[in-house]
Amino acid sequence: MRFVLALTERNIREKTGGPFGAAVFEQDSGKLVSVGVNVVIQQNCSAAHAEMMALMLAQKELDHYDLGDARFPAHRLVTSGKMCAMCLGNVCWSGIKEVLSSAEPEDVEKITGFDEGPAPQNYNQELERRGIKIKPELLRSEGQAVLQLYVDLGGHVYNATR
Repeated sequence: MRFVLALTERNIREKTGGPFGAAVFEQDSGKLVSVGVNVVIQQNCSAAHAEMMALMLAQKELDHYDLGDARFPAHRLVTSGKMCAMCLGNVCWSGIKEVLSSAEPEDVEKITGFDEGPAPQNYNQELERRGIKIKPELLRSEGQAVLQLYVDLGGHVYNATR
């Protein structure tokens, strides 16, 4: 988690994206497979969330859409914040076996003003029902501090116009 939070902080300080980072690791060995940072503004793409980028790059690295394929070791997604509804959906279809997260959606909304969208009330149970382990709130105060850094450095909040 510290690696992902440091990656996120670097993304903020270098002004290369939003206040979110993620990485895919082999679950047992801990080998890094891919990293992703939020590049919504830079790519002019609302889907360019850190989790989406990390998962897409992991699939590209393994040359397969299913990270849970029997040919591969189990994979874990580590993310600086609990996923939004879009990223949650992608995780369900990615083959990831475990998700570790830091900041909670209420932290993101309260600290930054980002709209995290309508995540289901049974978020954790839905992942577990699909065989995906979830470990939320790891180093939560450090995750909150990274979000605060984004605000303190004048990071842009890019909620969609409604």
